[in-house]
Amino acid sequence: MTTTARSLPCPAQPPAPAPDSPAPGPALPTSGTLPADGGSHQRLTTSPRDAFRSVLCGDGVSRCPWALSTAGALADHDDEWGTPPSTSAEHFAALTLELVDSGLARWSQSARHGAWYLHMAQLRPERVALFDEDDVEDLLVTADLIRNRAKIEAVIHNAEVCQDWDATRWNELLAEAQVPPAEPPPQNALDLPDSTAASRRLSLTLRSHGIVLVGPVTAHRWLQRIGRAPGHVAGCFRAT
Repeated sequence: MTTTARSLPCPAQPPAPAPDSPAPGPALPTSGTLPADGGSHQRLTTSPRDAFRSVLCGDGVSRCPWALSTAGALADHDDEWGTPPSTSAEHFAALTLELVDSGLARWSQSARHGAWYLHMAQLRPERVALFDEDDVEDLLVTADLIRNRAKIEAVIHNAEVCQDWDATRWNELLAEAQVPPAEPPPQNALDLPDSTAASRRLSLTLRSHGIVLVGPVTAHRWLQRIGRAPGHVAGCFRAT
């Protein structure tokens, strides 16, 4: 007997998704927040600039994003950076640290700051002013320091100039340069300038009174170190 082949019905196929249809599965957040269902998606930043905002550190304290770059930077950030001086010696020390760090990678030299105090008479200007050529030669072979003759000689020269200044005199120089009160801290470290009109005026003012090797960038870093210009970002525990 001849049998006739029968075609079996094919199982139903799902319709192909439209080209613009979203793929199945939970949608990823687009606003930079975690999913409301507590999923395990990592936080999505809305902009690369977000990496330069204040950072919540492992000890539960929020800091500027650069604070953890080195151990020295962390100590400087937490204890010194942005602290107003109360004495003439503190003004001179703050200016000296920015002078010797100038032209080098930021925060890379913070761990050396203690060595400048140790080898240069605690950075007290009346004592540094007594250093002579033999002292300079000794400093140039001290491995803990930045062995730059021009910088070391500039520090000694500046000490000779300001050894009799008091804290009032330093503040008068800031007023002469028309340095305004510090503005509120920005949200982002990228918005901290390298120099300002005030730091350019300050550089010229310091030069007119005999202070050397302090350009507009170094002058601005000094203003940040002494709390007269924003040096921290909003959200950092040191920001004011």
